[in-house]
Amino acid sequence: MRLKEVLVITAVAILVSVPAARSFASSPQDLMVIDTDLLHSMVVVNSKRMDAGEKMKFVIIDARPLEDYKEAHVSGAISIPEKDFEKSLGLLPVDKSALIVVYCDDKKCVRSRRWAEKARAEGYSFVVVYSDGFPYWKDNHMPVTALRAVPK
Repeated sequence: MRLKEVLVITAVAILVSVPAARSFASSPQDLMVIDTDLLHSMVVVNSKRMDAGEKMKFVIIDARPLEDYKEAHVSGAISIPEKDFEKSLGLLPVDKSALIVVYCDDKKCVRSRRWAEKARAEGYSFVVVYSDGFPYWKDNHMPVTALRAVPK
């Protein structure tokens, strides 16, 4: 295993196991956020784990509208638009302490933060926001999946 993979696995393990990292205040400003480098490393490690037949260590949620998700999304993400949160609870992990990463368009986008607040209200204790957003992710050539061809 390469050093970078070990460091990422260690970072995720610390995030998952340290109680202080899991405590959140009640206001949206207090949500934990992660940056592109950390999410990219997590996506790569998760992909390798799944290729090896192991379980995912976290779930990525795309809080944008379904049409945006279909055009392209962070590889491995599932679509649960913020407006559809309540009717999509069955798609969330049963384990309410599972790590959930949620994103939308950019730092000004409030959908991911509202989504995270709704998840916290449902008892999910470890929800983090990828605040750079999908356009930044895509523009920086990070792993993307498209469900349909986009006309040129």
